[in-house]
Amino acid sequence: MAKTKLKKYSLFICAFFAVIAAVVLRQIGFRADVALNWFCKIARPLIYIVMFTVWGVSVRRRIIQPQVRRYLTFVSVLMVFWITVRTVRYVFAEDPTLLRYLWYMYYLPMLFIPFLTVLISMSLGKPEQYRLPKLTALLFIPTAALLLLVLTNDFHQLVFVFPSEAAVWGDDYHYAIGYYLVLSLIILCALTAFVTMLIKCRVPNSRKFLLTPVIPLIMALIYGVSYIARVPWLNPIAGDMTVVFCLLFASAFEFCIQCGLIRANTNYRELFDASTVGAQITDNDYNVILTSVSAKTVDAETLRSTGQGPVMLEGGIRLSGAPLKNGYVVWTEDMSPLIRVLEELEEAKENLKDNNDILEEEHLLKSREAHIAEQERLYTVIQRETAKQICMMDEMIEQVEKAETDEKRIHLLKKMLVIGAYLKRRSNLVFLADKSSVLEAKEIALSIEESINNLETFGVVCGFISELTEPVLAIQVIMIYDFFEEITERSLESMHSMMIHLSIRSGALICAVDTDSKADCSALASDTVTAEQDEDGEWKLTLRFDLGGNEH
Repeated sequence: MAKTKLKKYSLFICAFFAVIAAVVLRQIGFRADVALNWFCKIARPLIYIVMFTVWGVSVRRRIIQPQVRRYLTFVSVLMVFWITVRTVRYVFAEDPTLLRYLWYMYYLPMLFIPFLTVLISMSLGKPEQYRLPKLTALLFIPTAALLLLVLTNDFHQLVFVFPSEAAVWGDDYHYAIGYYLVLSLIILCALTAFVTMLIKCRVPNSRKFLLTPVIPLIMALIYGVSYIARVPWLNPIAGDMTVVFCLLFASAFEFCIQCGLIRANTNYRELFDASTVGAQITDNDYNVILTSVSAKTVDAETLRSTGQGPVMLEGGIRLSGAPLKNGYVVWTEDMSPLIRVLEELEEAKENLKDNNDILEEEHLLKSREAHIAEQERLYTVIQRETAKQICMMDEMIEQVEKAETDEKRIHLLKKMLVIGAYLKRRSNLVFLADKSSVLEAKEIALSIEESINNLETFGVVCGFISELTEPVLAIQVIMIYDFFEEITERSLESMHSMMIHLSIRSGALICAVDTDSKADCSALASDTVTAEQDEDGEWKLTLRFDLGGNEH
């Protein structure tokens, strides 16, 4: 347990000693010669840069929610940027104007770290695919505006006011209204973010513990007030404002992670150790690296066998394995209760097998008889309803055999294609109508299209338009196709063109056929069919049904 706790807090211990080392280097720099002082000025920020970089990498490995992870990474980048700019200003830069603008650049991280903290608090408790609303971008405006105000201070001095008589602007300045606006925004963002996190927290009975992130915030507030007031004793002890704020911000975030305000992947080793699942994690050579308390000790050769599939051990224990990155996980499952159940089921299966075989044969026999009876019924219906076309086909077959010329034979074969298409599609409609009283509109369209394809082979120019989109009663589909076929058979030898149009008008289903047939189609007229011939001798035949299924 002590070893586990030591490993858990190892990063905090390393960070603590790193800060101590940096503080010592700063004190040494105050008292050292030029060369040693320059070394201390370089080594100290490098310590902080490495420390915040490591913290940023640690955050990326621990934080669960992708959006929160991305924002915290940006925070660590801004901290590294801040320390880098500060180092360049105090170690390398000499030009007064450059020094001043490097100082202004401090306010990029000073403004955007609190702003990102607000975005982090808004993202907490959301699913992994969650993204902040687009209107959230409006929150960027005041932060960016204040940063621009600081960066352009030389033109208006609304943030820092320098003496008018000074030839070179240096450290002799005082604060203007813009500075206090910046300070107010920083404080407002920090408090808003913390209150939002506290409201969203779901860790029970931990309100006192959750107040720990307030400590760095209070310290930052006290330090900021002291820094603005230029308290004399502050500079020797903690005069590096950049480092102090970065450390306090990072501490606040880390406290939020540790107390559960920001959800993180932690304590997996302890969870694995205490797991009731008997599992082990090995390297690529099946050497055990981590094992749970309830894991069963197994030799490496047996562990290696799990790569080919589960292995059964004594006592009904099954050992399974799966690959991991740079290793494998193996686990045991007690299968003995399941094995006993399977044995009982197998015995019951044997007892019931003979009875099941008999029942299955009886069922198959009855199903086969019912299927045959159903087929016979449908074939009888088809034969009855297509008897006329079947007789026509028989007659044409005899005529083909007796035809004296190839031209006559080809003509008869083309006619047989037209009649054969109807027989095929009409039979199909009988089968479909037996299964459902309503058919899709495409069924009548497919039937007519196949027929007109064969009509065009016969030499008839055809057109077909269907406006039907909704299902149609099966009986109406069959009657429309029979109506089309009746016209075709009457006019086959005497027509050169045919146009079929299916539509719905005034609550009625309409099949309109226009043809230049020379045959007399007036005999088709009835209560449901109108047959009219215009002055050019072309026939217009219309079949109408109402949508309820009644004929017009």
